[in-house]
Amino acid sequence: MNKIVNRIILFKFVLFIGMLPGTLWAKDIQSPEIDVMVKEVMETFSVPGMAVGVIEHGQIIHEKGYGVRSLNDGGAVDENTYFGIASNSKGFTATALALLVEDGKINWNDPVKKYLPEFQMWDPYITDHFTIRDLLSHHTGLPLGSGDLMWWPDANYSPQEVISKMRFLMPDREFRTTYAYNNLPFIVAGAIIPAVTGQSYEDFLQKRIFEPLKMERCTANTPMMANDPNVAEPHAVLDGKLQQIKRYLRLDTVVGGAAAAGIECSVNDLLKWEKMHLEGGGTIMKKETHNALWQVNTSIDVTDKQIAQDKTHFRGYGLGYNLNDYHGVKVISHGGALVGMYSYLVMIPELDFAVAIITNQQSGDAYTALKNMIINYVMDVKNSETPKQIFEKSEQARLAEVKRLAGLKEGGNAPLPLNAYTGTYKDNWWDDIKISENGNGLYFTSMRSPSLRGQMVHFRENTFIVRWDDRTHEADSYVLFEDDKNGKIKSFSMKALSNRTDFSYDFHHVHPIKQ
Repeated sequence: MNKIVNRIILFKFVLFIGMLPGTLWAKDIQSPEIDVMVKEVMETFSVPGMAVGVIEHGQIIHEKGYGVRSLNDGGAVDENTYFGIASNSKGFTATALALLVEDGKINWNDPVKKYLPEFQMWDPYITDHFTIRDLLSHHTGLPLGSGDLMWWPDANYSPQEVISKMRFLMPDREFRTTYAYNNLPFIVAGAIIPAVTGQSYEDFLQKRIFEPLKMERCTANTPMMANDPNVAEPHAVLDGKLQQIKRYLRLDTVVGGAAAAGIECSVNDLLKWEKMHLEGGGTIMKKETHNALWQVNTSIDVTDKQIAQDKTHFRGYGLGYNLNDYHGVKVISHGGALVGMYSYLVMIPELDFAVAIITNQQSGDAYTALKNMIINYVMDVKNSETPKQIFEKSEQARLAEVKRLAGLKEGGNAPLPLNAYTGTYKDNWWDDIKISENGNGLYFTSMRSPSLRGQMVHFRENTFIVRWDDRTHEADSYVLFEDDKNGKIKSFSMKALSNRTDFSYDFHHVHPIKQ
């Protein structure tokens, strides 16, 4: 009888402790349950291939591939399949710089000009005071996606060219005041590594991160995987049909934007990466060094919905990572999006828990739905929308936009002869654009972005619409010609047709002048 009483008392004590503020409980999740979730998400969002990994209680409890690498050629996805991780590369860049801080070779608050004397921003004061920390914090003062056409969608500007053209990008807010996501500062951050060490960005990551962590299927040196058969190919739903599309980042060259979005990894290696972070730096850096990565440098507004639904009290960006709280626990995460290739990493240190998701279909809703299902299962939270609800809401918005675009009235004669608009136009940072005539009217050719070429149709007055020959872009744009006081065309500006156009097609930031 005493044993029974003692057990009851012990049970009540444990239950009481579990109810105390700050005590965290996590429900175990098993592979069969994850399999069911993945199947539902893949079917709902038409995802051909996906790899998913989960760490629970500090141990890898699930790493698995699903579906096919390629709709055209088949091939099963497994835990070693290479996927482009896109902007999850930013965490690697920030970590590489943290290693240099620990080495004593740089300081977070060092001016960028100390290592890259050619670096300039739009203002001399900001140029002199722009630090390495600023490169990684998304508070530069530049608008969302500013200058992204230098690396998207053709990725053919070198880091040195990006650095030389930063001074032409204009702000829309004060320096170090508010959050606006930007890729180019991370490309500049990557250039600090060879400036300090004499090693290339990709070699430094290989020696200081990938090899020590035994990450054998993760690389920034993409040519070494160009002939590897176990590589996922990109896909998208275009005009209602799932299809394989061309690879955005070529594998036969190291792209200039590698430090922002160019790394390729398997889910097996991403789990090793997350495990290192959960351990506060693991074997590659001290915990004090690692702590800097996960401290808020830039605050992000919390919405009313996030407060009510997610019990969120803060959001912010550290160094290469998003930070927020979710139902009482701190969450570190980041997403990545390329054409036809999406990724998501999330870590919850207090639960010793992490999820890695990589897919070969450009649906951010797919990875959002899956990570919500897994995290909410573990935390026993029941407030998220189902995959079907997320898909239907997104599809309604997409179809409404398709209807709006179909209703645009185009055609008629331009107010000037077509040859009045032709010629070479030069933008300070996007370089030359050629407007020419062909048998169907005007034709747009970007000299630096080979895939951004297309037929132009008259819309109204001096405004045309350019429809890109490569229909995978889903980024048709207005071209608004401007004349001088004598009625002669002198320049043009651009604006995406659709409000669903990816922000990295930052046409609205260019202003080419006729030469």
